[in-house]
Amino acid sequence: MPVYKRFAVVYAQGDYPSYSKQMAEYLPNVLEHFHVPAPGTLLDVACGEGSFAVQMAHQGWKVTGIDFSSDMLEIARQHAEEAGLKVKFARQDMRRIKVAAPFDLATCWYDALNYILEVDDLTQVFSGVNRALKPGGWFIFDMNTVYGLAVGWQRQNCYIQQDKENLVEFHRPSYDFERQIATVHITAFMREPGGPWERMDEDHHERAFSLEVIQNCLKKAGFDVKGCFGSIRELTPLRTDSGRLWYVTQKH
Repeated sequence: MPVYKRFAVVYAQGDYPSYSKQMAEYLPNVLEHFHVPAPGTLLDVACGEGSFAVQMAHQGWKVTGIDFSSDMLEIARQHAEEAGLKVKFARQDMRRIKVAAPFDLATCWYDALNYILEVDDLTQVFSGVNRALKPGGWFIFDMNTVYGLAVGWQRQNCYIQQDKENLVEFHRPSYDFERQIATVHITAFMREPGGPWERMDEDHHERAFSLEVIQNCLKKAGFDVKGCFGSIRELTPLRTDSGRLWYVTQKH
């Protein structure tokens, strides 16, 4: 069953986009810290419903967003149109990135890279991003950590993610320690105002990789690691109980 199909509408109505907006808010300070010229050209990998791409276009960046979900891209185009901003969106598998012009900066946020379940595929993603960048271009991304998926996600067997008049969303997480795969089964009930309820179910599988694996993949792809953080806002070091990590890297 494809993910982010019917779930795209559920996603757009939830708190998920607020994370992308936070990244757009925090990123200028990160770029200033690493002396990255801004604004410029930006490739947003796995752009989702476009909140980050639109916010960065507001800041003067020339943005291209790619995502594998046509449903998410449709919402992203609507967001850009409503904001009166020109943002290019294209459907692409991030393991096979093909873009015409080289970019100054690439980003990939939230859980996107955790959907990559194999090490070789992670290297392919990084290599595709590297090819899309100008020499000396920057790639900034985040991922869930092993602790985040194996411990943080598992604190509740089932919880309500959204509870609205016309939408209720439940999450049921689990973790396979042998395969090192986290799964969240998402069930949502939706309806048009006054209409009948419809049920949606999707299974989302994610994997976290060790720092050694991530950095080896980055090295193979042609990136130098400039920083690894447990908080992108404070630029503080990664801890053993950090649920998420952020990398700042630069193309050779």
